[in-house]
Amino acid sequence: MIRKIVLIILVFLFNIIFVNAINTSNILIDHYNIVIKTNKQTLSNNNIIDELDVMLETDLTYNNEDSDIIAKKINNYLKNELAGYGELISKYSIVNEVNPYLIAGMIIEDTSCDTNCSVLVKRCNNVSHDLYEKDNLNEASCFGGSYQKFNTLDESIKSFIKYVKNNFYQNELTTPGTIYKTYKKDVRWAFRVNQNIDKIKNSSIN
Repeated sequence: MIRKIVLIILVFLFNIIFVNAINTSNILIDHYNIVIKTNKQTLSNNNIIDELDVMLETDLTYNNEDSDIIAKKINNYLKNELAGYGELISKYSIVNEVNPYLIAGMIIEDTSCDTNCSVLVKRCNNVSHDLYEKDNLNEASCFGGSYQKFNTLDESIKSFIKYVKNNFYQNELTTPGTIYKTYKKDVRWAFRVNQNIDKIKNSSIN
């Protein structure tokens, strides 16, 4: 008799947990679908932006130019390890309200991935010379050096876009000519990045 009572209680508790799990999942799914359908302004202000699959977005534009077209142009100048990463750069930049051409131009200048990617990219997935902070337990050193090692290129690219947004865009620095001093570069760097941007913008998408 006692076993039957215990079994009934366990079944009752299981049903409650199962139903709650389904309801929770449905709520999350509904929320996810709503976010995916929103425009870039709403999306870019969402605190869980890093947990969304940005790559599912289909209606993103920058200056009235479709994100897929921008991605194709960027891919024209990404070789080796970064080949094909134009879509991530394009879409993740746009949802964060950052110029995707600027991001691509800066990455190319810092990595040389328009020809042959730097050792930092090849060995440590670092696309922007991000420095390693030894007091940050979430970061790892690139072979014991001063640069940070990322688990994936995706992680590094997203981190760089966030860096540009938080350190430059929020201070109204949105072009190579206004960024280079804060970024601790010289005017020649700004000139080369502008050249990269112009080449990408004017490239063919055939």
